[in-house]
Amino acid sequence: LRRAKINQEAAVRKAEKATQIASDARAVASAAADQASSARAQAEQDARQATAARAAAEADAAQARAARTAAEAALAESTRAAQAAEDAVQEARSRVEEAEVFLAEVRAKPGSAQGALWWIDRELHEAKAYLPASKGGYAKKKF
Repeated sequence: LRRAKINQEAAVRKAEKATQIASDARAVASAAADQASSARAQAEQDARQATAARAAAEADAAQARAARTAAEAALAESTRAAQAAEDAVQEARSRVEEAEVFLAEVRAKPGSAQGALWWIDRELHEAKAYLPASKGGYAKKKF
């Protein structure tokens, strides 16, 4: 009877020890599960932020493409305008040369109105005064 009691106490201690080990293992597993849950929640939040950042980057890229297209169109338009302006300047220069040649022809003919011709010369001279020398004007005297 005494031996049975000792065996029973040993079995109870052994069971309590196993229960304690299982309880410790359950606590460790529960902590690991909590940690995994928080890590999963953090990963989901990071994924949402990354998705939002990607959407914002795609919107910015689309806006940049639109701005680039607009800038290229503006460049092409300004190039066309510059060419048209250069053509207009060339046309104006050729017309001025034609007018000067015609004025020289009229001045060479006898019986021309010298006062009107002088006035036309003066107007041409004053118009050239406001042009730079590279555009057909003349060098002004500096004081």
